[in-house]
Amino acid sequence: MKIVATILAGLIGGSMAANPVLAQVGPACFQHNRMQSWKPINDHVLDFTDLDRHHYTITMTPNCHGLTDPQAHLVFHTWQNLQCLPVGEIIIVTTPLFGATQCSVASVQPNLPFLPGYGASG
Repeated sequence: MKIVATILAGLIGGSMAANPVLAQVGPACFQHNRMQSWKPINDHVLDFTDLDRHHYTITMTPNCHGLTDPQAHLVFHTWQNLQCLPVGEIIIVTTPLFGATQCSVASVQPNLPFLPGYGASG
């Protein structure tokens, strides 16, 4: 009976230890309150970095004119602090040259490995 209890305790402990790892396998969850910085790759792809220096590739649709402008500002409509950035989130990109351009999030993907020289220490 002790052997069965030991095996059962090991299985339960192992599954509890694996839960955080299994939770990361699903869709990427980039939270608004964890956002540290962003960098445009082109007019429809952004690289966001969170407070833990994890990178996320955000694809926009349609192309956001002015996204690569150094004076560009992003305005999120409904994305709340603890919420994962949802597909379909409306983002307004404002620049002096293009004014306001409206785009929406097409996908959120974890970006590994980190982009060299961006958000990495050393």
